[in-house]
This record gives sequence, C-alpha cells and structure tokens, in this order.
Amino acid sequence: MTTRWNRRPRAARRLGVLLGTAVVLTGTPALATPVVAGAQPTTAATTATTTTAAEQAEASAFARAAATGEPVEIVGLRTEDELVHANPDGSLTSETSVQPQRVRRPDGSWEKADATLERRPDGTVGPKAAVVDLAFAAGGSSDFVTLGEDGKSFTLRWPTPLPEPVLSGDTAEYREVLPGVDLLATASVTGYSYVLEVKTAEAARDPRLAELRLPVRSEGLDLGTGPTGGLQAVDASGERVFGGQAPKMWDSSATGLPADAVPASGTDTRAQEAPGAAAKVADMTLDVSASAVTVEPDRALLTAADTDFPVYIDPEAGMSKSEWLYVSSSHPSTEYHKFKKDEGVGRCSAKTIGGIYYVCSNSPYTNRMYFQFSTKGWKNRTISKAVFQVYETFSFSCTKSTVNLHMVAEGGVDSATNWNNKPKDGDLMVDRTVAYGRGDSCSPDAPPSWVHFADNAEESNENLTSSVRKKAAGEDPIAFSLRAADEGDPNSWKRFRGEDAKLVVTYNTRPNKPTGEKLSNPEEKTCTTDNTKRPWIRDATPTMSVTGTDADSYTDGTGQNLTATFRVWDQVDGRPMVYEGKDGPQNEGVFEENIPVRELAHGHGYKWHAQTYDGSTGKLKNSGYSEWSDWCEFVVDVKAPDTKPHVAPVASEADLPVGGKRHFTLSANGNADPVFKNDVEFYEWDLGNDTPTRKATPTALGGNATIEVPTSTFGPNVLYVRSVDRAGNRGPLEKYFFTVDRACADALADTCAAAVYGLDQTSGTTAPDTSGHNRTLTVKGADWVAGHGAASAPADKALRFNGTTDHATAVSAVHTGQAFTVSAWVRPTSLAKNISVVSQAGSQGSGFNLYYSTAYKRWIFGRHVSDKAGSDLVRAMAAGERPATVNKWVHLAATYDPVARKFTLFVDGEEQGSATVTDVWNASKGLNIGRAQYGGDWSDPFAGDIDDVRLVPGLLSGTEIFRLANN
Repeated sequence: MTTRWNRRPRAARRLGVLLGTAVVLTGTPALATPVVAGAQPTTAATTATTTTAAEQAEASAFARAAATGEPVEIVGLRTEDELVHANPDGSLTSETSVQPQRVRRPDGSWEKADATLERRPDGTVGPKAAVVDLAFAAGGSSDFVTLGEDGKSFTLRWPTPLPEPVLSGDTAEYREVLPGVDLLATASVTGYSYVLEVKTAEAARDPRLAELRLPVRSEGLDLGTGPTGGLQAVDASGERVFGGQAPKMWDSSATGLPADAVPASGTDTRAQEAPGAAAKVADMTLDVSASAVTVEPDRALLTAADTDFPVYIDPEAGMSKSEWLYVSSSHPSTEYHKFKKDEGVGRCSAKTIGGIYYVCSNSPYTNRMYFQFSTKGWKNRTISKAVFQVYETFSFSCTKSTVNLHMVAEGGVDSATNWNNKPKDGDLMVDRTVAYGRGDSCSPDAPPSWVHFADNAEESNENLTSSVRKKAAGEDPIAFSLRAADEGDPNSWKRFRGEDAKLVVTYNTRPNKPTGEKLSNPEEKTCTTDNTKRPWIRDATPTMSVTGTDADSYTDGTGQNLTATFRVWDQVDGRPMVYEGKDGPQNEGVFEENIPVRELAHGHGYKWHAQTYDGSTGKLKNSGYSEWSDWCEFVVDVKAPDTKPHVAPVASEADLPVGGKRHFTLSANGNADPVFKNDVEFYEWDLGNDTPTRKATPTALGGNATIEVPTSTFGPNVLYVRSVDRAGNRGPLEKYFFTVDRACADALADTCAAAVYGLDQTSGTTAPDTSGHNRTLTVKGADWVAGHGAASAPADKALRFNGTTDHATAVSAVHTGQAFTVSAWVRPTSLAKNISVVSQAGSQGSGFNLYYSTAYKRWIFGRHVSDKAGSDLVRAMAAGERPATVNKWVHLAATYDPVARKFTLFVDGEEQGSATVTDVWNASKGLNIGRAQYGGDWSDPFAGDIDDVRLVPGLLSGTEIFRLANN
C-alpha cells in the first residue's frame, strides 16, 4: 500500500492508497534516450552573489548590488522555497519554487533539501534534509513511519515485524513483508509515500490482503477522512496539517506495439508511482478510527484473470503552500499529485518520422500539467516582470512544437484535481516553441533545458506579468496550466520536471503607509484632525515623527533603506506648503524631522503628513513611494499668560485653625495675548511648593476656578498659583500669603506637634509617637541609655548610636516646603566626622538636616536646594562662640519660615544664624534620626545620645524654643 504523506501549512496535499502496474517504455537508437539532467543550467538567480550575514550587516545588499553590478541575495528573506535578491537597479527578484529547495538547520544555517535516506543513530531511517520530521522503521516491531511538524505528529505501525530495509536513494525497500509482497517507503522533503507491490497472482490471493489495518497514534492531531475521501490530519484549531486523496490501486497492464514500431523514449510513467496509460485502476475503501487506519483492496482487481502483475496499493500525504500535478485522459478520474521526477505534456500517440514509426502509446491519451503558487504577503508588491520556469527533459522529436502556459480561469488545483474535474483554462499567458532533451540526436544538440515563459513585448496577447500582478494584489493563488498548443499532434509530446518549477518575479514592495504620527513640543501630542481636540504647542520648532515600514527593509541593514519626507501646510494663510524636510535614508523604524526656527508663526494653525520612499528607480520608481500618512493638525501659541493670576480667599474662613480647609477663587487677572486674548485653560497651584502641580480647571476658557486647600501648618503659609494656556505656556508665579491659627492653646503641647519621640523606653526596636499621629519610630541597632534629664528623673531615657550603622526611621512628619520646627536633645561622644541628629529625606537629598560639621566645627541646619543628585546645600550655622562639645548635652532646634523662605538654627534656646533659599520642595521619603541622605546614599551616622525629638507643623517663636530648651 503506497501512502504519500506531506506536510501542509497552507494548502492541502493528498493521501491515497493505490494498486497498479508499472509500465516501462524503452528508448530507441534512432531517437536516442533522453539526456540525463546533470547540474542545472545557470540562471540569473543562481549566479547572484551570495554574502554572509556578517558581510550583509556591514553593507546593505542594495548598496552591494549597485556597487558590483550583480544581484545580491538578501539572506534574511531566504525561506525553504523562496530566494530574494537585491538588484543593481534597486528592484528585487523573488524566486519561488513549488517544492522546498532548502532546509534550515537548528543553528540558523541552510542546507540543500535532500530526501536521500540514511540510517540514524537512534535506529530509524530518514531523509538527510527535510522540512518535516520523518522517520521510517529500521526493521523489527518498531513503528513503521512517524511524520510530524512543530510538535504535532502521527505514527503508523505495521501489523507484523518488518525486515531491515534496503536503502536506495529516497526509497526504503522492506522485502517480503508478505510472501511475494514488498513494502516500498519513499521519502520526500515534505512527507512520504509507501506502496505495497504485490508481485504475483499467488501473492494476491493471500487473505491478509483482504484488509490492511495499520494501528495509529497521534499527538496534537485528529485523524479522519478528508473531502476527497483520503486520510487527513487536523490540529486543534481544525486546520489541515497533513492530508491526501482517496486510496486507489492499479495493475501493470501496458499496450503492445506493432512489430515494426519503435518505442519513444521518455514516455513512461513509473508504475510504482502512478498508473500507466493502459493500467486497470480501482478505488478502495478507507476507514479511519482513533486507533487504526484500514484499507480494503479491490478483490476483483487482485484476482482477475487479465490482471498484470505487479499490482500496487498506494496512499499519499503532505503539506505545501504550492501545488504541482498532472492530469491524464488515460485515467480521467485518477489524481497524479506531486509526481516525482518528470512527466509528459501533450498527445502521447504514434507518428512516422523519417520513415520510422515511433510509438508513445498505442492507446493515445493527452496530459496536462498544473502548477500553483501562493502569493501570500505579495499584496504591496509592484511587479515589473514575471517568469515561469520549468525544466524540459525530453521532446518526442527534434522538430520544435509550441507549449502554452495558461492562467487557470477560476479557482485553483489541489490533490483532488484530475482530468474529469480539471479547471478551465483562462487567458493564454505565454507560449514557447521548443524541443529540448533529445541531445545529440538533433542538430544542433538539444540537451535538457529550462524553458522560460516570459512576456514578449512584440506579442500583445502575452500578459503573464500583468496577470501575476493582479493576483498578487489580492494575494490570490496563481495556478498555471501547461499544455501543448496542438493536443492532437503526437509531435507535441514533451516531458517536464515538476518539483523544481519556479515562479520568478522582479518587483518592489511599496513601503507601508506611515503610522504612529506624533508631534513633540516637548511633550508628545496626539495626532488628530478634530478641531476640538487638535493640540496646541508652545514651541515653534516642534518635532514630527512617524514609523515607516517596508517589507523590503530589514533591521540587519541588508534591505532597502527608507527616506521620510515631511510636509507642513499653513491653514490660516492658505499657502500651499510652508516647510518640507527629510529624514533618512535609514532602516525601517521611527523617522523624525524638526521644524526650523521662523517657519511657524504664533496664532496660526498647521497640518502635516509624511511619506516614505525606498529609493527605487526606473520603471519601479513610482512604487517606491508609500501613501501619505494621516493628516495631523496643531496650533502654535508661543505667548505665555503675561499676568499673575488673582487669588481671592473666602473671608468667612479667615479664622479657621490648622486642620481646616480654606477655599480660594482663582482668576486670570487679564491676559493680553495678541491673538487669543484671555486663553487661560487651567491654573496650577500648591501650598508650600513653588513648582505647583495641582490643577484647577475653570468651566470656560479664561474663567475662574475655586480650589479647596487643606491646612496642616499653623503660622505663615504660602499658596503658589500660576496660569497655564492651551499650549502649556505657564505665566508668572503668584505667591499668596495667609496665616493659619493654632488648633491648640499651648504650642509646646505634644498634641500640637506632628511627631514627638520622648525615647523613654528601656528596650525594644520601636518608639511611640506621643503626638497622637502614630508615626511610630523604628529603631535599628541603637541602645537605650539614660536621658538628658535622668539626674532628676531617673525614668528619662535616650537612644545611643554607635556612629556606624545605628539609626531610627519613621514616615515623613512635616512638609518641608511649609512652616515647621524641629528640635532634639543631643550628647555627641565624638566629633571626628560629620554626625546627623535628625533629617527628612527625599529621593537624592535631604529637605532638612540638623547636624554637626567637621569642616565648620559647629552645629548646622542645612537644606539641599533641590532633590537632585549633586544639589548644593544651604546652611544656617551656630555662632563661633557656641562650639560643640563631646559628652555634654545640648538642645538644638531649627525653624523654616515659608513666607521669608528663611530657616534658622537655635542652640540651647538661643538663635544662632539663618539662611534663605530660592526654591522650595517637599522631602517625603521618610524621617531619619542618626543619619542623613546625600546623593541618594546614607551618610553622617551619629555617635552619641539623642533624646526628646520633636517636629512641629508650624513656626515656633524664639520664646517658645527657649522654653523647650529650658523646660
């Protein structure tokens, strides 16, 4: 039983079981036997320069082609069945074969497809290089054949132990699997076939041939019968992966020749592959279950008195995106799908030539061939030339005859195509008058040769290129029929190879329409043509960008480069175009163009779009331009609001204490934009932050907005407000000062503080916050010791830090951009290096740091100018007459006044010095006792004792700080 299995990622292949006889037609001295094809003739594609991936990474394939004048392969586009070359003129040439010609190794390299069988280390037999996973049995009771791809497979077992196969090229011969019956398994690069050769009538009577049942198992595939009655395998999505045609069987019947007849060489169909012209053919029944595939041979054909042996039983399966086959009037209901080697086209009959009677067949018949190619991915190809190439191996005579290439009128061909249901021929594409394959029996010699079917400009009825172009535009399969122009003339008989036929197209792929339109100014703006949503920009030199792609452009630098053209149009003046700029050439990707100074005017609306060009020249130049991208519109506004906004408080809220919510009305306070007048879109505001980020939007452009401001700091507060227009232009900053009353009568009460740490525990790793705000302190490594008041109050405790790793942390307690006070009792045990008492951290620096400086040899209250790496430190320092002393308790305090932007240091209740800052920011990354942050790293570990740390969300007076120090 012959079963041909082939993979099918995109198009069906057949599976069938056939019985038949081999018919061999020998050659004659007068006509000579066909010349055996050796190395294929050189073509433009095969002489093209092939470069390594490393070389291609250094220089574009197109640049190399232009420099050398020779085509250069673009290795990145190489597939199993297609080669693509860059041409010197900037075009590309694709060579697509109906059968995979190469196989990709696991390491990414390529090797020639080769179905020659070899014995493998795992004990199986398989092809040297195939695009499927195929293994035949090495003999014994192992699996007969396994076929798979991408982790999906099925396996057939032979019902009895198999002998060790004899390998001959692509065929494994398992001899005498039954008495007088051989099993022939043949590999292809896309699948396999197997045929049972029943050699004698006695063997045909074996009852085991009444039913052939092969156990089966599969992984990731469901087996069943397909539309044609053949075996098929589908994956979980229902996609057909492997398949074939209905099973058939045939005998070896052949027609006899008259005594004076000379058989014509090259006329035979190999019997084990397909039925000959005179063969008797019978259909068989196929049954597929989850556990077995069963075929019932036709007993009448096996046992008929006129059956000629051997008899063949043959099914097939496989996969491919292309098809090739022939149909024959000799067996009009038989399919000859993916035939091997060569087969005939034209009229197989008899004719007298030079007084000699040559016979192709005494039972005349006609053959046609069909070839089908996929055009998936060709939609954007502009094809300038198409050539169909097929290799002629034999001609009935030396007299040339015409072969026609037609486009199939409708539909296509597949494994079910036969003479009876063959598609109608459409327009004639090209004809060629040839006679190759007779060698030196002709004068001049006529060896086998490629036949190139290409348009002849002098023949108006030849339209191969335009027809292929039309099919490619719709990504429709291209199906050709190859037939004799005169199918009644025996001289028209020729033989052609099928599995290496190819379609060669010269083309350029039009770049895709640019996408991802963006405008940066400097923020990224959305592309739109909606007048209500189009962006406003505040910089007259914005950057336009699009993403350009092209199927012929590759990131490894081997394909076409693209150049993007940007055009900008003024919508106010109605001028045709105000600016054009280009970016490139470069690989596909993002293209940018910055509009220069003075090209755009304040108050004008503009629109822009972009187009890419791949550098094609000559006839293909027009195909090198993409569509223009979608339009993008924008308005230029480079004038910021010129006045500070007006801030109006709600009078009734003036006496609200800290913790209450104040309300303020914000208004534009005039805005003299020469074009847009009052175009304030929103207000930005913040409390204690001179880079406000909170947003308040009025109900109408230029209108008022009311904000609600929670207060957390008593004493002076600063509200920062500015106007922002539609383009994001920010006006001058308004600083509005207001005072918030305390919520408690005694400013020194714990409940009036943001955090209070008495540090009076005797052990543990946490310390409570007695302010009531529950900002618990986590202690890491410090020891509990006697506090500063222990002499009179033994229960008073403090924390002792080792000057290396000890520290304590809590969440941030105060807003460092608003009024606050910090204080602590400290007793340093070493002044050999900087030591930090208490600080509050940002991401990079400290919003405040109360510390001792070895450089200045005194206590300092410092603050980083900003929360950026390398930011300067502003210092308020103790007076020289109050130096720090080791092993002695000292009270330190510091305040920040946001109105004056001044921070002040106090030592033992007395003011020491102050400093001012220009910028304010809030350090919100945590409170630290015993360390500080500089440049994102922790430093200045404290050595000594710290007690009674207090942070107040407001500005304590000098008198109140003196009370703290002398309490």
